[in-house]
Amino acid sequence: MSMRRLLSKVLTSLLFPLLSLHPFFHLSLPPQDVHIVSTDENQVFLALQEWYQTDSYNLYQSDPHGVYYSIVLENVRSAKQPEESVLIDILEVRGIKGVFLANQKVDGKVRTLITYNKGRDWEPLTPPTTDMNGKPVSCKSPDCHLHLHLRWADNPYVSGTVHTKDSAPGLIMGAGNLGSQLVEYKEEMYITSDCGKTWRQVFEEEHHILYLDHGGVIVAIKDTSIPLKILK
Repeated sequence: MSMRRLLSKVLTSLLFPLLSLHPFFHLSLPPQDVHIVSTDENQVFLALQEWYQTDSYNLYQSDPHGVYYSIVLENVRSAKQPEESVLIDILEVRGIKGVFLANQKVDGKVRTLITYNKGRDWEPLTPPTTDMNGKPVSCKSPDCHLHLHLRWADNPYVSGTVHTKDSAPGLIMGAGNLGSQLVEYKEEMYITSDCGKTWRQVFEEEHHILYLDHGGVIVAIKDTSIPLKILK
């Protein structure tokens, strides 16, 4: 099925009552904008922008038939790019089905969430217990978590991309910070090898990442006179 036909089917389906994980609410149709996020495992995962939203989208998941949709996460941040293209700050983790990272924007604050079941349940990222030098960090839930730049960063000096690879399942690496929200000028590098269950800090500044040998070797390149480091 072509993407145009799939999108038409999705919009038609949204005219029917929504099966919501939350209480029923009024949805203005047609929506302002719709993007297909994923169609894996016989389910449609989409981002829909309602008319009251300007810089965020709501995420919906379909039933196995693609007829009924439930809202699974509200207010995922978005940004207009050149030529009117839109970036939605959600990232599918490659190598493991159903795992997504999303940056939710509420009251001007952005926080990073992860799901392991394609949106049904979301949780914040658990912060590491020590910094890259092995010193304890004072970051504990519920007031402090790890937050990552997923697809872009408002800071022009941060690329804002998280690195995952099909041949290295469970390995995720990205730039971000510890705290109550994502800070645009923070670019500490963090890595997990168990798909986001535990994290550790590896650099104080952002590096360009290349996975080799199914993630057994990670080449990290910094824009300085020191060309690269290799993590084992």
